[in-house]
Amino acid sequence: MRLGETVLAESDAAVILHEPGYLDRYYFPRLDVKMDFLKSSDKSSVCPHKGTAEYFDIETKDARRRNLAWSYPAAKLGVAEISGYIAFYDDPEISVS
Repeated sequence: MRLGETVLAESDAAVILHEPGYLDRYYFPRLDVKMDFLKSSDKSSVCPHKGTAEYFDIETKDARRRNLAWSYPAAKLGVAEISGYIAFYDDPEISVS
């Protein structure tokens, strides 16, 4: 996972979450995310299926994005495999390879 030229995450253990009506989303283990680029945001949200999400701003040498990443620290049982994992919103400069 890259934002421009900056690698944000590299993982062989990412989980793909399939939700009806939504694009498939990669969730990366926190240990595989370059947390130096993520800053906790004051935003949070509640999903009835997944639980409470925390958000992160991304700050790299070349880019700043508000609330571009999120995580469910204690995801509900139906999606417990994403607990603590981090996902990224779509952005024109985001690439997954």
